[in-house]
Amino acid sequence: MSITIDIPTRLYPVQARFRRSAALYRAFVGGIGSGKSFVGAYDLIMRARAGRNYMAIGPTYTSLSDSSLKSFLSLARDFHAIAPGSLRLSVPPQLTLRNGAQVMFRSGDRPDLLRGPNLSGVWLDEASLMSREVYDIAIGRLREAGEQGWLSATFTPKGPTHWTYETFATGRPNTAIFRARTRDNPYLPPHFEETLRAQYGETQFARQELGGEFVQVEGAEFPAEWFDFPGFWFTAWPEKITHKVLYLDPSKGKGDKAGDYQCYALAALARLPDVGNVICLDAWLGHEPLPALIARGIRIICEWQPHWVGYEDNGTMGFMAPEIARQRADHLGLPIWAPVTNSDSKLGRMRCLSAYLSRRMIRIRSTAGGKLLRAQMGDVPFGEYDDGPDAAAGAVRALEAMVNGR
Repeated sequence: MSITIDIPTRLYPVQARFRRSAALYRAFVGGIGSGKSFVGAYDLIMRARAGRNYMAIGPTYTSLSDSSLKSFLSLARDFHAIAPGSLRLSVPPQLTLRNGAQVMFRSGDRPDLLRGPNLSGVWLDEASLMSREVYDIAIGRLREAGEQGWLSATFTPKGPTHWTYETFATGRPNTAIFRARTRDNPYLPPHFEETLRAQYGETQFARQELGGEFVQVEGAEFPAEWFDFPGFWFTAWPEKITHKVLYLDPSKGKGDKAGDYQCYALAALARLPDVGNVICLDAWLGHEPLPALIARGIRIICEWQPHWVGYEDNGTMGFMAPEIARQRADHLGLPIWAPVTNSDSKLGRMRCLSAYLSRRMIRIRSTAGGKLLRAQMGDVPFGEYDDGPDAAAGAVRALEAMVNGR
């Protein structure tokens, strides 16, 4: 049994599309006042099934109390959906809906404490203020009664290098994203958006906070116009390729899923009709144990057949070479993996890309990894992550060395 609501709803079109979506993992990303918490709370109430368990998560208990819980209680009371005597406001808050569904309210500031209950649904409110680990742990709880549960996330965007962009805006399976601007909400005070825009001006911040856009940071090392031109994205590798390299940055940062990415960068020097020589890039970015990481590299080598393979050896404490040797022994004829020790600063290394990007000599493959690489490039040096651009720079330097016979 689900909750039956007789009160007329107040959803505007983007909210309604979010509400109707059948995707397992859905995001409502919007500007200030676009009704993010409202639609997140409404969606949870409407989806709650009899006797099942649900969780609403905010960045902190303060945020939860000021926004998510307040929105939820306001709607649930309007709908007469709360079971009498079930509401507990002491930390951690929880309540039972009149169909027996239990809703727990939790803070995401200590992700490991979210482990435990099996859930039928999760709502992350202000998800862009939480770590990726909250999302990873939450989706692992969606298995109540042996059934796949759902997750919804509501947030204001924090740029194309943030985990919310990678998760919801790059076309991953089972995901959907719905973007709303501040002015899309017809229930705001008159001229609310215009008043704010007059203060913000026509800036990147205004596009983010009012337009709900994943925007590049102002003053970034590589301007947007170096990327956004016809032909920048490609799907199939060009036919006329002369040099191919594979470069691995094995960085693991903090050693957990919230740490830096590991990155394989694929770089090819190709000649395009009516364009000339260009550098074509693709990438894989993720987090894997060392044996799985090396196995992935071997699969890429077997399929893509690069002419040279290298890996950054800084800080690996000698762990890489033995594992590479062990796995290469089962694959005769594969190229030797060359260790590379970098002495320049990371930003200094990445600046080698400027000479090619500024002349529109770089193309990026339209894959999930390629899109994340592009996003990280756009936020150098201010972005949360820069492992993709660093690995791409290593691959480009290797291409230069091959072409120049070094």
